[in-house]
Amino acid sequence: MLAHEAKQDAWLACIVGIGINVLNAILYVVLGERFAGQTLVQYCEAVLGKWVGKAISIAFVLFFYLLASLMIGDLGYFVTSQIMQETPIEVLQMLFTLVVVMTVRSGFVVYTRAAVVFFPWLIILFLLLILPLLPKFVMGNFFPVMEFGIKPILRGGFTFYGLQEMIVLLMFYPFVYKMNGRKSGLVAGIGMGGATSNQLFPACTLAKNISIGHFLERLEGILISIWVLSIFLKIVLTFHASLLGFVQIMNIKDEKPLVIPLALGMIVLSLMCYPNTIFINGFLSKNWAPFALIFTFFLPFLLLVASWFRQKRSLPRA
Repeated sequence: MLAHEAKQDAWLACIVGIGINVLNAILYVVLGERFAGQTLVQYCEAVLGKWVGKAISIAFVLFFYLLASLMIGDLGYFVTSQIMQETPIEVLQMLFTLVVVMTVRSGFVVYTRAAVVFFPWLIILFLLLILPLLPKFVMGNFFPVMEFGIKPILRGGFTFYGLQEMIVLLMFYPFVYKMNGRKSGLVAGIGMGGATSNQLFPACTLAKNISIGHFLERLEGILISIWVLSIFLKIVLTFHASLLGFVQIMNIKDEKPLVIPLALGMIVLSLMCYPNTIFINGFLSKNWAPFALIFTFFLPFLLLVASWFRQKRSLPRA
């Protein structure tokens, strides 16, 4: 989508998208620190009142649930189109969802520690994928810079920004153990995550073209490992965020009985929302970024402004 919008300036659009998201992360940090010890769902109700707050909370939770469902669809179509063409997509989605269920039921601490173990390997695999391609880089493909003006770059950057739904991390912000480092960690992590993101099919095609001395070839397995590990973590986070949100909205003490029913619903929703890759690519390129902006910027900004007004009204008059 970046290349479609910005052509050879896609790298500039990527930088613009990362910049917008880092600025947005500052908004999330301000919210997280302002309501220390509370999740996004909890301070929706604290700021906006019981009924309006619950309505906004439900909207956020459904957004997280939709994200998880769409990524299950991404995974299914990627594997069935690139690796296992004869395998029914429903079977792959059920197997992958089973792993997600086991992970979420094991708890937040367990899968975050697993992420710490995965991260160095993701970086190593990423370098193994990129370094063999360096001799094939053609710097002339970057030119002419801004041939079509600034508008395609801004459109591409906005689309790229819309695909980085970091608002979900506010559901876990109060659970971060090292309080002093969580502000810088969130902003730096969003910047790094945007810089290393990749697209499904172009990246897989790129990996197939790696050939060093007719010995080191066909490294798409590395790309698949990177993508499956990274999307697995994102699905776990978004699904757990929606689960945690449902539990807090309904004031349920134990979240585990809801894990399996919500996971089954996620598979059904993914099949409904993801009929084919052509439809989803068109939806993501034209409609997703404006839709996601409601939850990634407008509603968080509304919460911040409302909290300021609420605090100002509660201050005693001289």
